[in-house]
Amino acid sequence: MYPSGISTYDETTLIASPLYQNSICWSDENLLAVASGKLITILNPSSLAGPKGLITLSQNKPFPIGKVTREDLLRPCLMPICLSRNTDPCVRSISWSPSGFSPCGGCLLSVCTADGHVKLYRSPYIEFVSEWVEIADVSQLIYKYHASTNFAEADNAIVPSHQANAESEAGVTNAKKLPRKRDSKGCRSDDANSGSLLLITPEQYASRHAILSSLVVAWSPSLPRLKNLESPTKCTILAIGTKSGDVSFWRTCVPERYSLSSGTISINVELAGFLKAHDSWVSAIAWGLSLASSCSSRLILATGSSDGSVKLWYADLEEVTKANRKPFCLPMEVKINGSGLVSAISLITPENHQNKAVLAIGRGSGSIEVWIYDLSSNQLVSAGTYHSHNQMVTGLAFSSDGRCLYSCSQDNSVCSWVFDGSRLHETNSPSDIPGHSNPANLSHLSDLCYGIAVSPGEMMVAVVRNLDTKLLNPMYQAGTQKAMVELLYTGGQNLEIMKEPLDSSDINLTCWDLNILCSLKKYENYNKDLVIWDIIIVLLALKKSNPGLVENLLSKWISGWFLDIQQVAPLENILSHMKSRVSSMHTRKLHLVCVICRRVIFIDSKSDKVKQMWHDVLAACENELRERLVGFTFTLVLQASGSCLRSTGRELVGVGQMMQWVSVSNGEISDWLKKLLLKIKKLEDRIQLLCQYTTEEECSYCSALVQFESPEIAWCNASDLAGGLSETHKLSRCAVSMQLCSIVDSVWFCICCQRSVDKLPPQSFFSISGSPLDVSCENVSLDSVNIPVCPFCGIMLQRQLPEFLLSVNPV
Repeated sequence: MYPSGISTYDETTLIASPLYQNSICWSDENLLAVASGKLITILNPSSLAGPKGLITLSQNKPFPIGKVTREDLLRPCLMPICLSRNTDPCVRSISWSPSGFSPCGGCLLSVCTADGHVKLYRSPYIEFVSEWVEIADVSQLIYKYHASTNFAEADNAIVPSHQANAESEAGVTNAKKLPRKRDSKGCRSDDANSGSLLLITPEQYASRHAILSSLVVAWSPSLPRLKNLESPTKCTILAIGTKSGDVSFWRTCVPERYSLSSGTISINVELAGFLKAHDSWVSAIAWGLSLASSCSSRLILATGSSDGSVKLWYADLEEVTKANRKPFCLPMEVKINGSGLVSAISLITPENHQNKAVLAIGRGSGSIEVWIYDLSSNQLVSAGTYHSHNQMVTGLAFSSDGRCLYSCSQDNSVCSWVFDGSRLHETNSPSDIPGHSNPANLSHLSDLCYGIAVSPGEMMVAVVRNLDTKLLNPMYQAGTQKAMVELLYTGGQNLEIMKEPLDSSDINLTCWDLNILCSLKKYENYNKDLVIWDIIIVLLALKKSNPGLVENLLSKWISGWFLDIQQVAPLENILSHMKSRVSSMHTRKLHLVCVICRRVIFIDSKSDKVKQMWHDVLAACENELRERLVGFTFTLVLQASGSCLRSTGRELVGVGQMMQWVSVSNGEISDWLKKLLLKIKKLEDRIQLLCQYTTEEECSYCSALVQFESPEIAWCNASDLAGGLSETHKLSRCAVSMQLCSIVDSVWFCICCQRSVDKLPPQSFFSISGSPLDVSCENVSLDSVNIPVCPFCGIMLQRQLPEFLLSVNPV
């Protein structure tokens, strides 16, 4: 069933079966979406058996594209439509957007149904329900556009209305009507809507139906904001492939602001253009993004068709991201001719080879083709064809560096491949975590595999399978268990090509060590969302079975940040050195240390000298982050006083509380921050004109005064009121502004450090590479959107939800 390089971490069952390939996808914020019948199930990988999110499809109204006579229903061009007509709702394709495009900062989910409709959904963070919320119907936008252009047909191509037959149908979209009697799902010839539809030719109807029948959806990577662009914010593009061979593009930008309030924040979806990609059905789409320095940054698109053809398209990123650029086009194409339906495509531009793109193509025959595309020379080279699957390839997924490829098939097989730069090699190196006990594996009860997805940290993959009802208990299982989702360990694979299998446990541990280090180093890039749940799961499992391995791994990882310390030095020396050098560390590295401390080091109750040193390191890192946050705000105030701050419509808050914190903690504060405080005090009364400055705060419960004593929590002076209340109220402070959090409005919550945030930090704060901060530094700017990211952990903030509702767990 599996190669020896893969073992099971967890699994759960579903109440409906998938019907199409690529039925599972893993989001950037660490959620799994699984398409099965008329349901999309959203799962938290950290608790597959826990709360779930749902999207339940309902029947869509057919597009009013016209009507044909009853006699025309038997015409060859309409016969496939009549025979394939199925009114039961069903999911055909799903895709997650990059993070940050939902009003709460998460991901949007695009859903394409079997009847050709495409809709966008967001998490129910306001509604407190399990059903996800529809926010846009893209298929209606597609219809309105084509209707406004008369489907690119000549005006005289429409049949005159006087030729309409009294018994004409209301359209094949309602027509399965050869029998006179109809059921509730059909439509009789005297349908009230038929009178408002124009009579068109069968060829017109077939053409319009193909244009509006969406088959596959795919979001592009988040397109970075480049210099001299018209687009004010980052954007992403949704590609939709249809039966006509067209691909439409729809641009969505990040919200102007993120909020948890009940007020609606609109998500604008605008047309970016159309592309005639193929002459047959578009069956697969994949995106790639090249940020190479040797050539202009490019957005790459791979499209596959039911006729076996595959095309590569690309465009310069500067042209793509222009807000008013219309139509969006990818003028360059590379054709790959092959036989057999293209069932799956995976495209990757390796992080260390941005001038190249690696394309994997899965076909209905079970074969996998790999191609290498050189962007600088515009050359395409084959890397071989592989036949490890006997039936249709239903899923392909590359790792971010292009070294690993995972595939699955309808024959229920899952394969793991290593790419050496010129060929694929099927791997069989062990990936079991020593000491880890696998759950009861249900894969022997499955018969079909419908998709595979890689976790953000690339330590696991998720697979969705149909269960064979003949092998299930007919009373207790067969009725409610139709499919299953498995999470499989993959991070222990040996990426070196060996002629013979490796069974040594020492080599197995070495593979885990190298792969975890590689993944952690990828997250040192502050532009990458900090979602390391799978890495933490692996570290905890290794810590339980081999604590020395985790200690050595962390020693090598941290010592690599400093040139003046050796990797072979004891961990105590490395921690002591890091504690003294926190001011020179990038903000992202401080975040990684804080998360590892809280989620790996402090997870057990054992206390020793090393753990106490980790506590000291955590305190030093958090104090440094707080100093940078305060210094960031002080620097903005000084910039504003010198008229250097451009008007951005944002207000600086919490300056008074931050000044009190520096004064209270004077003995523990860095000298550069004390100097900034002196400059702020010299502004005197001007400071109230530059920011929201207040030092007096009142309790939200009893209106008593609240003194500033701690940046985390506060207590009111209720006993000083006239009534003489005996109890004081404990209040929480915003981790960003240090002001009291609202008890009326919803506040953001960090699932890692348990802090609350009322005012979101600017995105530019997370790019600070060290302290002290320079007043003239370009990174110290409010000219960026405030993002829902914890300033002390670097992970995504969210609304604190009840335990019975689905939530995100990035760590």
